[in-house]
Amino acid sequence: MRGYRVRFLFSNLYLIVTSSILISGCALHTIDFSPNPNIEAYQSFSIEVVDQSNLSSPWWAAFDRPVLDDLMDDAISNNFDIAQSVAVLNQSRALARQTNADRLPQVDILADTDKNWRGSEGQRGSSEIGADLSWELDIWNRISAATKADQYDAVARFEDVETLKLLISTETANAYFGAVASNQTIKLLKQQLRLDRDLQNLLNLRLEEGLGTNVEVLQQRARVADAQKRIPLVEANLTIFENRLDVLTGKMPDGQNSVLALEDLKFTDKMPKVEIPAALLLNRPDIRAAKAELMSADADIASAIADRLPRVTLDGSYAYADNATFTGPVSMIMGTFVQPLLDWGKRKAEVERNKALYEEKLAAYTQLYLEAVEQVENALTREIKQREFLKQLNRQRQILQQTVNAAKDRYTSGIDDYLPVIDALKELRNIQRDLITENLNLINIRIDLYRAIGAPTTKDLSDDTV
Repeated sequence: MRGYRVRFLFSNLYLIVTSSILISGCALHTIDFSPNPNIEAYQSFSIEVVDQSNLSSPWWAAFDRPVLDDLMDDAISNNFDIAQSVAVLNQSRALARQTNADRLPQVDILADTDKNWRGSEGQRGSSEIGADLSWELDIWNRISAATKADQYDAVARFEDVETLKLLISTETANAYFGAVASNQTIKLLKQQLRLDRDLQNLLNLRLEEGLGTNVEVLQQRARVADAQKRIPLVEANLTIFENRLDVLTGKMPDGQNSVLALEDLKFTDKMPKVEIPAALLLNRPDIRAAKAELMSADADIASAIADRLPRVTLDGSYAYADNATFTGPVSMIMGTFVQPLLDWGKRKAEVERNKALYEEKLAAYTQLYLEAVEQVENALTREIKQREFLKQLNRQRQILQQTVNAAKDRYTSGIDDYLPVIDALKELRNIQRDLITENLNLINIRIDLYRAIGAPTTKDLSDDTV
């Protein structure tokens, strides 16, 4: 008899639900699990990279700097921006588990007891203990779609963590090589200062011997002062870079130098492997995050549409009762049907809002992809042109060095005064300082390229052999 009642209950619910669907006229939504940017990409970048190297290790390993490797390990493990992002990821995962739990039956333990007194005489009480069950049948995948939306949101947050790791690693590399450049500049300035002082001593001797002029001595003293004034500013920059490294690696800035003074700015000429533009959709974590957010928005559309359709909930209970009229097990099962009838367009507006949100996410996804291609194109162009510029700058330095040597020879021979020597030295020293700055710029451009292509921050285990 009980089985007949259950079948009767479900058959009636089925008829009611079917009729409601026909009345509402809503069509269910299919989620697109492989969305593409709203633009067609070229098959290759405009600049061909001939000498490429594969990246099976973290991208900074290409610089072959053990100190930098240690700093990167600390930054990835201890950076507090990354820790915040991981906490946001854990929140998103927990929310996805919460939403998914709504798909399953909810069971609660219940207990109830009471006893009455009339005057001083106690009456027989009643007690009941058992379990309640409530289960929304996800017929139209409303909860399932909402779960997928939260799951893809969690995927996006995971990719946010990977994006932040790539960003923090590039900032760490920029600070590291900035400190290296500062050390090299300090070394160069001190070397120039020693040479200026030697020249000043030489001019003093010539003045004493009646071969020079007081103007030449004063001019050289001004050059010594110029070299001296530059050093404190570069030392300040070094401290700033070192403090930045401390913060990026999750440490309190302590004013101590972690970058070796003997480090240089040389690195391999081989460029990282640059694949076709479409590969950025897989390699760049920020683009993967945008894609996951797009799928999450698509799932929200499906959930909002299903919310306009009937909801069917099963409620049941099983308990053992003991009261004045009955003692024994008590059970109950009940089906509840809810069909939105008049909400003044609220649910329809929610569907439209989610569709508009999807269009926003699609536009953001496409824009991010375009910018990623732009960044790779720019980084490739900048590195090639920067290397050409450095080649010419080195050639200019060689010519200026020859000019300084010739001017000194003419001065010591008494052919010219000291002014040509000063002018030649001034240009040479500017070029020497520029070379350090431009070599640092070249490294920063390479770092930008690693970031633009979405270079790995962990070792590619697929290349390992067991």
